[in-house]
Amino acid sequence: MTVARAQIVHEKLEAAVKLLDLHNVDTWLILTREGYDPSLPFVTDNLPKDKTTIFINKSGLHQAIVSKEDYEAFQQTEVFSDVITYDEQMDEVFLKVFHTIDPQKLALNISLYDHLYDGLSLGLHHWMEQLIGPLKLQQIEVSSEPILQQLRCIKSKAEIEAVKRAVTHTTDIFEEAFRKMRVGMTEKEIGELFVDGMKSRGVTNGLGKPYDLPLVCIVRCGLAHRKPGDHKVKPGDIVIVDFSLRCEGYVSDIARTCYFLKEGEIEPPEDVQKAFGAALEAISRSINALRPGKKGYEVDAVGRACIEEHGYPTIRHSVGHQVGRATHDGGTILGPRRTPPRPQVEGEIQSGEIYAVEPTVIQDNGLPCMLVEENVLVTEHGPEVLSKRQLQIITIPYEGVN
Repeated sequence: MTVARAQIVHEKLEAAVKLLDLHNVDTWLILTREGYDPSLPFVTDNLPKDKTTIFINKSGLHQAIVSKEDYEAFQQTEVFSDVITYDEQMDEVFLKVFHTIDPQKLALNISLYDHLYDGLSLGLHHWMEQLIGPLKLQQIEVSSEPILQQLRCIKSKAEIEAVKRAVTHTTDIFEEAFRKMRVGMTEKEIGELFVDGMKSRGVTNGLGKPYDLPLVCIVRCGLAHRKPGDHKVKPGDIVIVDFSLRCEGYVSDIARTCYFLKEGEIEPPEDVQKAFGAALEAISRSINALRPGKKGYEVDAVGRACIEEHGYPTIRHSVGHQVGRATHDGGTILGPRRTPPRPQVEGEIQSGEIYAVEPTVIQDNGLPCMLVEENVLVTEHGPEVLSKRQLQIITIPYEGVN
């Protein structure tokens, strides 16, 4: 485990103990096979090979039950007061530790709304129910979602630094790619510029496989969350790139829009500049509204209203979402209110959360579309933009057509 990762685990465990006390929960239990649970990286950097149980206790003394094959890796973390092994079956060891702890309230990773908090499989829940007894488990189990949501969404100091490093790599790769883009390149070829940038820095894609292409869309060919194709860039094209990068387990999510100048042009045409201006104003207003205590839907309404005031269709997606260990990191979403209400957009924005803010101009039939996405840290003193902002549409010079 690197020093940075060790610091993150230390900070998250410290936060977890405080959250257990706040929610009057004795123990948070992570029960997983082969590291399936999304919450596992907050308490250990290890990816278990076998069935594993971790008890995070309000007392601050934590236990892990692991296979003999996983023992050494867990012991070396120095996170757990006790690392216990089992042979072929965990049942007897689990019951012994469970009865020693004797939790009156046990938080399990189950959620109706978010996969990031729903790490306990039905099969493992049934296994535990058979061991403890259905009545006993029913009396003590609660969902860990309120605890996990706070733990995941409110970033520690070391996590914020990790996201900042991911953001810096991302903006640097964007700048390199824009210098290399040319008329005649396909969407796939533009995407490969970003893969080259990741490989040269030892980082990976934040979405999908490690070296998947980012989203690259020539607006003329349709704006959608689609894979880059063989469409070739022509003079006068608007190209949008939406790129998420993973560095040290934490991600960025940044989008940029560029315009390929036609022969004789020194700047984009008026309709393109007008659309970019609307997107820029909407993101500036949204960022300014991103303050502790605001509801997710309130910030969404600010960006959405700005796009509509400029005469463009309403945004087809949410104005923003959280980033962290995942590109869509759960918790409060900057989205519109609907019926029935969505808990995610009713949530309050909190200091320490990081949002990708992306109010977008979207039009059909090849009309100008603009996507600018910035990553923003919420603080008590106001929003802090972590990414190097795009304040004007990026232009790619005309160099003739091959």
